[in-house]
Amino acid sequence: MFTTAFKFVRFEKSKSMGILAAIVISIYLIGIELGMFFYLADIIGGIVGNSNPKYSQVFVVKKQTENVNQLSPFDIRWVNQLRSIEGVEDTHGFVITNVAVRFPNGKDAPAVIIGSDYPTLAAGPYAELVHSGSIENLANPEIVSTDFYDNKTLRYDVKLGTRFEINGKSAIAGVITKDAKGFTAPLIYTTTDKARYYSGMPKSQISGIIVTVPDATKVDAVTAKINQIAPDLKAWPKDEIRTATIVNVMTANNMGMSFATLVLFGIISGFFIIGLTMYSVTYDRIKDYGTLKAIGASSGYITRLVITQSFIYAIFGYLVSLLLLIISKIGMAKGGLIISLSPALLSFLFFTTLIISVGSSYFSIRKLRKVEPSSVFR
Repeated sequence: MFTTAFKFVRFEKSKSMGILAAIVISIYLIGIELGMFFYLADIIGGIVGNSNPKYSQVFVVKKQTENVNQLSPFDIRWVNQLRSIEGVEDTHGFVITNVAVRFPNGKDAPAVIIGSDYPTLAAGPYAELVHSGSIENLANPEIVSTDFYDNKTLRYDVKLGTRFEINGKSAIAGVITKDAKGFTAPLIYTTTDKARYYSGMPKSQISGIIVTVPDATKVDAVTAKINQIAPDLKAWPKDEIRTATIVNVMTANNMGMSFATLVLFGIISGFFIIGLTMYSVTYDRIKDYGTLKAIGASSGYITRLVITQSFIYAIFGYLVSLLLLIISKIGMAKGGLIISLSPALLSFLFFTTLIISVGSSYFSIRKLRKVEPSSVFR
């Protein structure tokens, strides 16, 4: 049957190419849209994602906060008070605030400075995010980090040793991270004291607390206890505050709906374009199918034949789409747009390809069920 189906596919080369093109375009566009969606989700939750996973199990912020990119300061004394809770190994206050940076070429830009205590640097960065330089450099005076992909946003080619200004005060890029990006502005990491120095935040306040809970089974209990004893604050497990931040930003800007609409449009348009093209191919070869019925082929056999054809289209279309996505991924990465082709995403795209291709064969199958063997002799 597979050989017969392949011969049918080869017979109408022009229309077969049209079907393949429709599959490739649909799956490529869906893949790009989903890739960009997950990329945006990563940078929206980047402040949480860039925190050191060794220490960051629970985040404590002001009670009204549902977006970690917009934190309000609170009393630093909570850092020590939360440390006494059962299950808590340590607590780490961190500072996040907006600043303005200025480079030797006279260009300036907004940025977000993030500071946490050295050497833990619980708020980040951690070793896996470092592109050049060393984490230990952040302990030195004036040393901060910048990200490799933020040079275009900062409008300056920042390298190790680049001297610039943060809120009018001298700073040196001593660590270059890679893909430690933020959503609202470039992220600059340093120690708590230097973050206070550059931003002017008083020593009596912090933006949030990272709570280290080494026993994963105690995270929920610790979270509940913090919410009980600190009514003006709210404790979030790391993954939950990241998800809440992404949902908050996506819904506030209708980005989630926009991406969902584009993906749905790609699936629906691909379904009907492929379905109508396959129907046209089927109609052109209606006598061939009639001949198969005349020599004893059952309706079930014809149905399986059409589905096999659509499966062949799906395989070839998916492989071409995957190649284009890989090429696009490499090209976009050079500009700092990191699209992750994860196994889950690729599996979804393959499943979607089968749904579009095999599902659209319904129009052809419905037509062929009505074909009579006598049509061969007309």
